[in-house]
Amino acid sequence: MKGMFLSPFFFIKNVVKCNYIGIIVGEGEKMATIKEIAQLTGVSITTVSRVLNQDRNFVVSEETRLKIIQTAERLNYITPANRNLKLKNNKSRRKIGLVYWYTTNEEINDPYYLSIRLAIENECKRNNINLEVIHMTKDQDANIENLKADGVIALGKYSQNFINRLYAKFNNVVIVDCPCKHYFVDTVTSDLAGAMEEILDYYFCKDIKRVGFICGVEHTFDGEELLDIRLVAYKKEMYLRGAFNQNDIYLGKFTADSGYEIMSEIINKDELLDGYIVASDSMAIGCLKALNENNIRVPDVVSIISYNNTSLAQFTIPSLTSVNINTKLMGESAVDLLVERFATGRQVAKKVTIPTNIVFRDSCVK
Repeated sequence: MKGMFLSPFFFIKNVVKCNYIGIIVGEGEKMATIKEIAQLTGVSITTVSRVLNQDRNFVVSEETRLKIIQTAERLNYITPANRNLKLKNNKSRRKIGLVYWYTTNEEINDPYYLSIRLAIENECKRNNINLEVIHMTKDQDANIENLKADGVIALGKYSQNFINRLYAKFNNVVIVDCPCKHYFVDTVTSDLAGAMEEILDYYFCKDIKRVGFICGVEHTFDGEELLDIRLVAYKKEMYLRGAFNQNDIYLGKFTADSGYEIMSEIINKDELLDGYIVASDSMAIGCLKALNENNIRVPDVVSIISYNNTSLAQFTIPSLTSVNINTKLMGESAVDLLVERFATGRQVAKKVTIPTNIVFRDSCVK
């Protein structure tokens, strides 16, 4: 019956007690009661109330919880809080806060996050949602405490402690591009580990087995060093192939300058490998500059595959083979998850992983 228009005189018969539950759709809607749901499910009124009001401190079996929720949905039950929220939604626009860890200058150096931010902004406009952007720094932490919003999207790398604080204040939270195991916090990430496996499959298929990894080191705004998913995947895959060497890993910053410095050092030490995986296009651009300056031909001598497939990748010399990360879909998905939460009251998290693909250009052996 859910989603259908029912006349004021439509009744659903309660087959357990032979009572009748009146349902009127519209502003004068009369809904099934908690007592009636308790009778149908065979549990106490208290249990039904705490499950439907999503009491996180209440322990109940998943079977019982599912039975209560399914019965409530079948009877078109809406909690008073959600009903008031829906009435309010008809009168005012939603507001989302975007907590963003990049500054304008950092966006210029690495446009990866810029493209996600723009996708979030465009999707909010499409959904008639107000968006307030907070560029996250230590001295702006107070801005989050003062933020009045129906939900929050946090774009970037954040500690679990910070994510817990966000959830305690806003409840409706989506983390973009940062793994999170919080049971009630949604996440949107790309399949970086899967891309690493695909790259190494390609290299080994081409009999390129001396493969190095060049990556930046990131910290959360509150100082925690993050373990890069690509680095973990690289170690795992190279171990499985019997080709892992700790000395083939080079760490720096996610900038072109850092990529240039790392590759220059490799060349000066005469430690050049047959192929490299570079964790961002920005770093790869720096690597290419160092190789070009030393007249080392790419891909004849060394192959390069990077991540992000930014607009710059096609204009380098040679053009970069790069892992395409659908940043537009990542931003849109983050907004969609919040819109779904607003509409349904969902609390349990969804973990969305966006697939990747390699865009082959001239920087690697074909």
